[in-house]
Amino acid sequence: MFTLLLTLLFIGGGVAAFKGLPIEAFPDVSDIQVNVVALYPGRAAEEVEKQVTIPLEIALSGLPHQVRLFSHTQFGLCFMMLTFDEKVTDYFARQQVLERLQQAELPPGVQPQLGPLSTAIGEIFRFRLKGDGLSSRDLRSIEDWTVERQLRMVPGVADIVTLGGQIKTYEVNPDLAKLRYYDLTLAQVYGALGRGNANVGGSKVEQGV
Repeated sequence: MFTLLLTLLFIGGGVAAFKGLPIEAFPDVSDIQVNVVALYPGRAAEEVEKQVTIPLEIALSGLPHQVRLFSHTQFGLCFMMLTFDEKVTDYFARQQVLERLQQAELPPGVQPQLGPLSTAIGEIFRFRLKGDGLSSRDLRSIEDWTVERQLRMVPGVADIVTLGGQIKTYEVNPDLAKLRYYDLTLAQVYGALGRGNANVGGSKVEQGV
């Protein structure tokens, strides 16, 4: 009886372990990595290296369980790849990187961002959006505001990168001759545009009793 109970217990433990065993067609054997991307538009690679890449390397060096730090600099772009050992999770590594990024001394306007939570064995799916009677601007607006929002809610989707199409923008072309005539500067025009696009809260005024 004791042998039978021990055998049943052994079988039950094996079935439970088998159900909890992750089985994948392509096992993820890649290292835990965190990618950091920083844009510095209009700057040469040497300037990006001095003002963005080196400060980021100083701020991100020495993270817990970090085994390698790789950086790549090109025109207006800084890309960094941090590799961690197997003792940490993806979310712990990303949290450590985010905390250190706040300590980096970067030029005004440079905001480094983390890459999507994905691995090297992730699949890339490409699709094309078509519509009869719609312009490329209309299709881009549908992609940005409808299709992309729905796809981001699909489980397993790490990031969506949109290419092509015309983005709807509003441009202001100042007349320099009239600015001089009215004694205005470009800084004043920028300030007026900023105040015109600001969002403010509304209220009400009560009159009478």
